[in-house]
Amino acid sequence: MSDEVKRRPLGGEDRGRLNLAVDDLTWTWARTLAGLGEGEAPLTPYDAGHGDERTQAVRLARLTVLKHLAGYVDLLTEQDAVSALDHGAGVEEVAEALGITRQAVTKRWGHVRQGERVAVVISRRNRVREHADDPRGRVGEVGGDAQYDNDRGPWPAGRTVRAKARYAVVAVDGTVRRVYEIAPDSWEEAGPRLWRFAAVGDRALTAEEIDAAYRAGQLPLEPGDACPTRIGGAYRPHWF
Repeated sequence: MSDEVKRRPLGGEDRGRLNLAVDDLTWTWARTLAGLGEGEAPLTPYDAGHGDERTQAVRLARLTVLKHLAGYVDLLTEQDAVSALDHGAGVEEVAEALGITRQAVTKRWGHVRQGERVAVVISRRNRVREHADDPRGRVGEVGGDAQYDNDRGPWPAGRTVRAKARYAVVAVDGTVRRVYEIAPDSWEEAGPRLWRFAAVGDRALTAEEIDAAYRAGQLPLEPGDACPTRIGGAYRPHWF
């Protein structure tokens, strides 16, 4: 199954539908905050002929809703911009989506894409969890022979990452613990938009192999480095 999705611009008709959806959502919550019942007017933002007190109450309530949404939209903008860049989007593409300049994107999120190389980073707590929906059954720091199978996925790796990543870095409790060299063309689909890699030799790299790759600039992190998990899960691409 391909993970490629075609994106289309937000045209005039779509903008109108989106505006109506937001209008309806905010008005519904404004009525709720104002304490209006299901049949109590005003039923829409465009109803007229109601007293000042009722109109004032519902409009002030909607201002509260809009203020909350503005902050939440800022949060979602931050999360989606970082995620898009992390998953291979270019600065120009993010700028186009937001209708801002390339310089503005670089100033705000330039730290996310610091180069053209990418490594797979997996961060988790030092624990084992039972996971009925996962074919592995137990995930986390399971140890032994099962650890490699847990580390290699499945993960929501995008097409660009699958094509470019040479190494997978595993951190535990915020510290890098082991590194795998990803075998070329080894990613296999394990579910809808979920992929599993295979490591060269089906093993983690030795300390000497990690040191050589790190010194050659092929690895952004090595065992002992701090590697906190980002919001959104244990998997993330790391551009360097």
